[in-house]
Amino acid sequence: MRFLTGAFAFGVVVLAFLLWGIPEYGRYQTRANAANEIQVNELRIQQTEQLVQVEKQKAQIRIVDAEGIARSQQIINATLTDRYLQHEAIQSQMTMANSPNHTTIYIPSGNNGIPLVKTVDEPAAPQGK
Repeated sequence: MRFLTGAFAFGVVVLAFLLWGIPEYGRYQTRANAANEIQVNELRIQQTEQLVQVEKQKAQIRIVDAEGIARSQQIINATLTDRYLQHEAIQSQMTMANSPNHTTIYIPSGNNGIPLVKTVDEPAAPQGK
């Protein structure tokens, strides 16, 4: 029985060696490798297409987000006045004054003692007409 097992193994080795040397087997293996390479390339193409779709969706999300921010800024700018900004500045100063961690803050103020809200570059309004 041991002889048959050894002879069988030897036969398999000889058969494999013979098949490896046969040109048809080599062509078959080359074809199989080419077919596998085609499948791998198709998978890579599909992955790339999916990545492109994901990036397009991310770009659409950023566009919608930016449109929302722009719209909210339009709404705020339509109702924003100098008096409201002065009110908010005073409220924030009161909050800082009552804070345990407050420090000295210098805030420029106008003639009436209220913090300046306008920029210095604006021309003065004509007075006394």
